[in-house]
Amino acid sequence: MNWKKALADSLHDKQEQDIVILGKGPSADLMDLSVLDDFIVINVNDSEIIHAGDVAVFHHGWVLDSLEQYGPQCRLYVTDRLIAKARASIHAEYVPYTPHTADFLLDRFFSEDFHIEHAIVISALKLADQIGRQAGRRKKVFLVGFDFTTRHGWSQHITNISRREEPELLEHAVRAQEELLEHILQERERLAVDVIHVGEKSYSFYSVEAFNHLLREKVTGSKQSILQSDEDQKYKVQIVAELTTNHFGDMERLESMILAAKHAGANCIKLQKRDVETFYSAEELEKPYASPFGKTFRDYRLGLELTKEQFQWVDSFCKRIGIRWFASVLDYQSFRYMLDLGADMIKLPSTISEHRHFLDAVSREFSGDLVISTGYTDESYEAYILSQFSKARRIYLLQCTSTYPSRREDTQIGVVRHYYNASRRDSRIIPGFSSHDIGSLCSQMAVAAGAQMIEKHVKYGTVSWAHFDEVAMDLVNDDFANFVKDIRLAERIVGDEQKRIKPSEHHKYRVAARGLSS
Repeated sequence: MNWKKALADSLHDKQEQDIVILGKGPSADLMDLSVLDDFIVINVNDSEIIHAGDVAVFHHGWVLDSLEQYGPQCRLYVTDRLIAKARASIHAEYVPYTPHTADFLLDRFFSEDFHIEHAIVISALKLADQIGRQAGRRKKVFLVGFDFTTRHGWSQHITNISRREEPELLEHAVRAQEELLEHILQERERLAVDVIHVGEKSYSFYSVEAFNHLLREKVTGSKQSILQSDEDQKYKVQIVAELTTNHFGDMERLESMILAAKHAGANCIKLQKRDVETFYSAEELEKPYASPFGKTFRDYRLGLELTKEQFQWVDSFCKRIGIRWFASVLDYQSFRYMLDLGADMIKLPSTISEHRHFLDAVSREFSGDLVISTGYTDESYEAYILSQFSKARRIYLLQCTSTYPSRREDTQIGVVRHYYNASRRDSRIIPGFSSHDIGSLCSQMAVAAGAQMIEKHVKYGTVSWAHFDEVAMDLVNDDFANFVKDIRLAERIVGDEQKRIKPSEHHKYRVAARGLSS
């Protein structure tokens, strides 16, 4: 049978699902395997011992030993071996690794024929690529359990490694697979899928923890968010989860970040918009920069930017779950872009405080809510903003220190009190604090000084190739949720300015009235 037809027939009921290729590294044990049921799973060698997927591809004879012990559980097997009791199988030619065959790896990968490569992950990726072509859309392929080293062992489910190869040969073979995979991934434009590594490699898009969190949010997040209590509405301080571009242009990651921010108690999320080709110099854009988007800094920055349709999705999604959003605009093109989307709240970050032609243009054309970070500026900038932006409905003045991270002693929380006093004279002013420090203490003190908006950078796990954001709190764990709790505690401690007798109060001593008479 034609291998493409056999593949399509085996997956006829799962064509719309994305794909996981499952390896056997110890990181696979950190996965919540229950979430894999929502994917097409391709098992490499005998990784079905960890989780039985839909398709398995293998060459080595020891995989047959595992299949004999556990029984074949996948829908389809792709191999050069004879396999008994399989529901369906595709027989393919095995290509041993030699200098000559390595030279023609790309030719084989993009040919119409299917081969079993010595690097089995390459064959699994070709199956995934074909599934993407058959679906007619660009699917995501997640590489799970591919640590590409044997130094940390294997999944705890794999118990028969010791009898196979010498440790040094195994390590060499595993690392060689990684190099060959990188060779294929350089041909991104020819692939029908986006390949996303899950783990702790320099090119990983998700940590395992972040990937687990993303999938759990995908299953339960929207419903939980919509049903969330309105308890936080009693608080007045607006907490902004500053996503920047830490979504990396990935809509699933972005959705999970918005949901996690909402669950943590944030009132708003903030994004960024910049026109890459004009914001950076041509020299900067051409510099080498390794990322999943390509080899240059231009590839990387363009990969982070959201399209108009994606911003429209953000607007719709945030309205549905009950959280506000706005964006920093870093140039005039981006400002007009947001204006065309109907934005009634924008931020002008400290980054462009010296770009007066841009700021003047915004002041003439914008009459909504304006958020201003005042990092690396003095009182003259404050005076300029208040006089120039006379059309603005509200002006959020956020004290900010342009150091990442900021020392607590450099955060100048007293400036927040200054903005608070200014708000008494100009009702448009709303005082706030954009936190670049570590932890929540300075933000709590800002609340005590009168801040009505607190902004904090957030991320969704850590990847080594992304831009520097040392100050971001992680949405994957409880860091940001605890930060929100600290801000709400500070808000309760501050209370309001009306002096009242609290129910908990009492006099320390009861003094007889006669003792006070003359």
